[in-house]
Amino acid sequence: MRVGVAFNLKRVKPEAGGAHDDEAEYDAPSTIEAIAGAISSLGHDVVLLEADATFPAAVLAARVDVVFNVSEGARGRSREAQVPAVLELLGIPYTGSDPAALVTTLDKALAKGVVRDAGIYTPTAVVMTTGDEPLPAGFAFPAIVKPVAEGSSKGVLPASVATSEDEARSLARRVAARYAEGALVEEYLPGRELTVAVLGESVLPPMEIVLRTRDPYPVYSFDHKLEPTDEVAYEAPARISSELDRAVRALAARAFAALGCRDVARVDVRLDAAGRPAFIECNPLPGLTPGWSDLCLIAEAAGVDYPTLIRRILEPATRRARRAPGPDPAGLVASI
Repeated sequence: MRVGVAFNLKRVKPEAGGAHDDEAEYDAPSTIEAIAGAISSLGHDVVLLEADATFPAAVLAARVDVVFNVSEGARGRSREAQVPAVLELLGIPYTGSDPAALVTTLDKALAKGVVRDAGIYTPTAVVMTTGDEPLPAGFAFPAIVKPVAEGSSKGVLPASVATSEDEARSLARRVAARYAEGALVEEYLPGRELTVAVLGESVLPPMEIVLRTRDPYPVYSFDHKLEPTDEVAYEAPARISSELDRAVRALAARAFAALGCRDVARVDVRLDAAGRPAFIECNPLPGLTPGWSDLCLIAEAAGVDYPTLIRRILEPATRRARRAPGPDPAGLVASI
């Protein structure tokens, strides 16, 4: 098949503390090259398609059969849905979740509401835009304060944990001003941090993010995702009991289904003080940097090498492509 790779290229390197983080969610050229190389190794022709304003015309001109989507979008709370929405308009199949799921999961508060309605445990939280919003009844501190609609841990720093209501409100005002969106104020869970990959109909063994900091309230922060550090270790698979393993995988599968995800996602889980797993968030556009991104580490530990991982993400979309009637390039180009 002729496979387009839709992506946003990282041109501005973020710095510790959240400086210059505007493109932190975008992919480095080496990641795009790795994805394209893996797809080529499967026998497909690859076309690179940057997800900017030229994308609609470019994807039609490329006459691709299917798009491997890793694009994060340009701006706004629906940005991750932009490329899939265009592809649906044009009748071009693509990998991953549809626009509705991508909009829902990017908004952490919205996602929490959906999974809570599905009977999945998630810590109590409230969205603040002014810092004056009332807290839910019985809200307990400490709390973590983070942007409600950002990825790659943008805005999540060691100082993001508030131990009092006044501190939480002050942090929320700063986050809301910095990112021009609401701040999620969420009860901090003190237990172990796990992340789970859902790959098609398979839920891979969880990976634990082991934090080795002296902070009283450890946080897997933005800085930890910039480069390797002794403050974080990744244990894949996690060294947990079989009972907890089953519970965490079941939670991830239920959240994946409740949120309407498709093909691939990573679900973040944290244990509360009693050891009960809780849904934190879901990322249906997980990073695919070989040897670095959480999804790649989980897959490798489960015996899924990088080309196989890319193949397993791509295969459901190629099946959809074989069933699709295909776009009408002449008519669609005329309408753009």
